[in-house]
Amino acid sequence: MGHPFEIDTTFDFRDDTPEGKDPDQYSPTLRRYHKLLWSKPLPSGVIFELADTQRGCYLHHQSDLGQFFLSSDAVIHTYWNWIRPKQLAQTMAQIPDADVQSFRRIGYTIGGMMIFPGNQIDGGLTLNRLC
Repeated sequence: MGHPFEIDTTFDFRDDTPEGKDPDQYSPTLRRYHKLLWSKPLPSGVIFELADTQRGCYLHHQSDLGQFFLSSDAVIHTYWNWIRPKQLAQTMAQIPDADVQSFRRIGYTIGGMMIFPGNQIDGGLTLNRLC
């Protein structure tokens, strides 16, 4: 990569994630990209700056706005490993593997990822788990 703020929209976050681990938690590039993309001035003029230094938290913000714990997750469903319902498995089996792998790869680029509020309130589900 060239400029430190350059984002490679084709980078596959599985490439810098330890084998068998989830890129949402373990890709340093994904975390850096989220931090760059989502740290910004808000319409009020307040700077919403994300930090990646809080232990046990993917990204964090604390200011007069409040405290925010953010997590990452994929937003493109590939259904590549669905075996139920049976009809979907049959449909997926008809798609050439190269096409499935190409589509899956898109899901592991920055266009396929999002950050969500990750804190639980009163022991409830996070916003990501509700979606």
